[in-house]
Amino acid sequence: MSKYSILSKSYDLRGIYGQDIDEDFYFKLWYAFAKVSGKNVIALWYDARLSSPSLKNSFSSWVNLFGSKIIDLWLCSSDMLSFATCYYNDIEAGVMITASHNPKEYNWMKCLNHFWEPYNLKKYWPKMIEIMEKIDVLNFEVKPNIENRDVSDDFVNHIINFVWKDINFSKYKIVADWWNWVAWVFMWKLAEKIWCKLIPLFLEPDWNFPHHHPNPMLEKNREFAKKALLENKADLAFIFDWDADRIMILDDKAEVITSWIISSIIAEKLSKKYDKVGFIWNAVISHIFKDTVEDFWGFYEKEMVWHVYIREHMMKNKDIVFAWEHSAHYFFRDNFYMDSWIMAWMVFLSEVISSWKKVNALVKDFEKYITLEETNFEVADPKLAIEKLAQIYKDNNPDFFDGITVEYTDWSWWNFRPSSNEPLLRLNLEAKTKERFDELYSEIMEHIKSFWKGSNN
Repeated sequence: MSKYSILSKSYDLRGIYGQDIDEDFYFKLWYAFAKVSGKNVIALWYDARLSSPSLKNSFSSWVNLFGSKIIDLWLCSSDMLSFATCYYNDIEAGVMITASHNPKEYNWMKCLNHFWEPYNLKKYWPKMIEIMEKIDVLNFEVKPNIENRDVSDDFVNHIINFVWKDINFSKYKIVADWWNWVAWVFMWKLAEKIWCKLIPLFLEPDWNFPHHHPNPMLEKNREFAKKALLENKADLAFIFDWDADRIMILDDKAEVITSWIISSIIAEKLSKKYDKVGFIWNAVISHIFKDTVEDFWGFYEKEMVWHVYIREHMMKNKDIVFAWEHSAHYFFRDNFYMDSWIMAWMVFLSEVISSWKKVNALVKDFEKYITLEETNFEVADPKLAIEKLAQIYKDNNPDFFDGITVEYTDWSWWNFRPSSNEPLLRLNLEAKTKERFDELYSEIMEHIKSFWKGSNN
């Protein structure tokens, strides 16, 4: 098997630096990609991992071979790279050197083209591998053509123009946990323009993650923001992950606001902006989102979990203005169909301001169901477990759109879906009452015990 066969994966590749990926690999990868794709002007963004600058230099080294050009965006955010790639007509593709929220020894990349589409390297990989295996890096003279471009002003204006200019943000005090990353570069510009007060945490970039791991979905990584919010009597706190494509928001009581409530509030705001509003949701979304959309006569369509599926779906139906995933990705039609945590946060905050309520009070209006946030269970064989559940619940007319979903006439439901790369089943469950929730959870857990890793059942 070729050492480059990892390219047979489709999107958002991640690997361990020095083991799965190194500078030689990166040079050959992008040389081959440019040769088969014909893309010559590429925007480049990289995160603050220790390996990123070196990989960035290797990435940039092939460009003179094609008369090509790199637009270096330095350290920014995922949504800024997406914006730049789609907004500027001279950019043909965009590349992010990042491994998102993976541990610090990982790195890799994401890439998309000027027309909002993520690149599927699987489409190119047989030809790319053929080229990569013939390249002698030592024979190439390195004279990269690089333009440094600051896109933060255009990006900030894009966000403000979307969210409406006449909203007064000045009374809001917001804790922002940067966890030693550099999103503060453009966030200060945004805060100055909308006149809100930022209380920053951990501004200095540091690839060692000295304060906490950059995954806001884990409770222990939210403790600093929670403490700062309560001590400063702030209105909100937000924490995002390493490539800044996911956001976690805490309300004024330092309680986590779930992605389905954030999305419901965003949907309510967008219903006032557009005459016809459509939304995308997936199989593991709370019913509160559907209830909210139906209240203002909008419509929703279901799609599989994953940004590639969601964006392709949005582009096919131009009336869909917003889509989201429960993992805290928020997609906007008028943001080139891309997800943007800062746009989501700004729309969310503007609706809070319009409601004249404290954040926690507004959130309580949407808490109509008892919901289990996605919980992982390690099992011996996820596919077999799904098949067994399908047999057990065959009389409940299970839906197999994404994993297995069982819905009941009392509006309670649960979903199991397998992880794409780990031996895990992911459970989501919801009910209208605590009693019903406990009943279903106990029932489900009895089945899960027989699927656990090491079980002979």
